[in-house]
Amino acid sequence: MQTVTLAFLTPYLLAVASNLCFGTASLKFSYFAARFSATWMNQLKVTIALVGFILAFLLTENYVPLSSTGWLSLLGSGVVGLFLGDWFLFQAFAHLGATRTLVIYSFQPFLVGLYGFLFLNQGLNVWQISAIVCMIACVLTFVVERNRQVGHWDLKHFFYAFIGIFFDSFGVMLSRQSYELSPDLGSSQANAIRAIGAVVAFIVIKPTSLKSIYQDLKNLVPSERTQAIGSSLLGTFISLSLYLHALKTAHVASLTAISITGPIWVSFIEHARDKRWPNRFLWIAFGFFILGFTLMTLGLLK
Repeated sequence: MQTVTLAFLTPYLLAVASNLCFGTASLKFSYFAARFSATWMNQLKVTIALVGFILAFLLTENYVPLSSTGWLSLLGSGVVGLFLGDWFLFQAFAHLGATRTLVIYSFQPFLVGLYGFLFLNQGLNVWQISAIVCMIACVLTFVVERNRQVGHWDLKHFFYAFIGIFFDSFGVMLSRQSYELSPDLGSSQANAIRAIGAVVAFIVIKPTSLKSIYQDLKNLVPSERTQAIGSSLLGTFISLSLYLHALKTAHVASLTAISITGPIWVSFIEHARDKRWPNRFLWIAFGFFILGFTLMTLGLLK
């Protein structure tokens, strides 16, 4: 039985802190993605984070040589997770809001379990099956709520959130592979390489995109400029730095389960900011969500 020590808990505490940072920043990600575009917000936060990662690497780490597989894993992780995955996620942020998108984003453990059942011949016990049913009910609750709000089901943006989960999960696996190949790899070096992959992808798609973002930032009022830059640092530079520190040693499936902290935290902030209680659909969805996580945990203990 694993002894619970501070050293054992540290990566999971870092993961919780990472989720809280990303969740807080996601409120501004939603705002700017709706005001400009998902691509604009995504490229801004990756570009600013890249500068932070390079500075952190130069100040705190020594370069660790990587094999060609290690380089490809990290660059691919940046393209798949930070470029593609976050683009789909920000599309959902702009239309569904931060809380609902992060609830769906927290389905990673369930999708991984379903993938193992369908493709890896891994069994599902009754607890895990019940958990999946609860999460489906959670999504359906949000779909019904969205239909009442806008007059249509808006399935496209729910689908975007799930696509974002898929790409982000694949990016996490590629990052973990690079650590397996180079255990001494620092998180700032790893994140800088990932961010380079994403920024290069943006430039290949639209070579003038960096200039356009710079002009848009200049045109913002100082308070909004600070919010855009600050949320990029908090939700990408700080969040990813904490998360990759955790990813080096923690159990990957347990890390994804910690994502439950994100939507609960964001929901609290949103409703405190707006001085209103959550509507009944959100309460029902959270009920299914927490019940599903409880059942999943019981299933893992069986």
